Amino acid sequence: MSERADPSGAGEYRLRTWDEFKAQLPQHVQDKINAKFKVTMARLRLGDIREAVGKTQVELAAELGLGQGSVSKIESAADMYLSTLRRYVEALGGELEVLARFPEGTVVPIASLATPKRAARKRAVKGRTSGAKKKPAARQSAPTRSRKQASRKR
Repeated sequence: MSERADPSGAGEYRLRTWDEFKAQLPQHVQDKINAKFKVTMARLRLGDIREAVGKTQVELAAELGLGQGSVSKIESAADMYLSTLRRYVEALGGELEVLARFPEGTVVPIASLATPKRAARKRAVKGRTSGAKKKPAARQSAPTRSRKQASRKR
C-alpha cells in the first residue's frame, strides 16, 4: 500500500465538498454531470428530493407549520392539491413549474396553476365592508323536549 502526499503539505488529506470537487473538473464533464442530475431529479419522489436537498421531515414540517406525520403523508400521497405541492417545493427552496407536454413535442407552461392567486383573494377581501363574515340570522324553532321530558308526559 502506498501513501500519497497531501498537496497542502500538512500531512493529512482535507475532505472537499462535492461542489469543490466538481468545480475542478473540465466544463464539459460538469455539463454532463448536471444533465444527468436533472434527469435523475425529474424521476425522484418527493421524499428523495427532500433528502437530496439535505432536509429532514422534521425540518420541513417546521417550515411548513405542520407536524412530521403530515409531511410523511404528503410524501406518500398519490394525489394532492397543487397548492400543497407548491408549498412543499417552496419550503425546500425550489419553485413549482407546471408544464403540459403534447405528442408533437410542444411544451406549454401553465403559469395560472403554478402561481398562487393572491391578487384575486386580496380583491375579494378588500371589497368587504368589515373584516368579519356576517352570520346568517338564527332560525327560531319550537323548543324541543329531552327524551326524559317527553316520556314523563306520556
